[in-house]
Amino acid sequence: MSLQRAPEQERRTDLERRAVIDVALTLAELDASWGDYSYAIEHLDAANRLSGGSIARRWSAQRRRWAYAAHGRAD
Repeated sequence: MSLQRAPEQERRTDLERRAVIDVALTLAELDASWGDYSYAIEHLDAANRLSGGSIARRWSAQRRRWAYAAHGRAD
């Protein structure tokens, strides 16, 4: 009988996945700092998919600001 880890437990211990998520978040922040909000949102969404949706809540306000900026609106 093999013990299976819960998906969220496995995501937390998967160092390679965590590194890729960190890279995606870093790219998102860099793109936003250069004014390329559309790519920033793409990288943020990729990080969210890789994390199984666990970062959406923490990054929702930032994503909303970038979406407004991408469409030329103020927050």
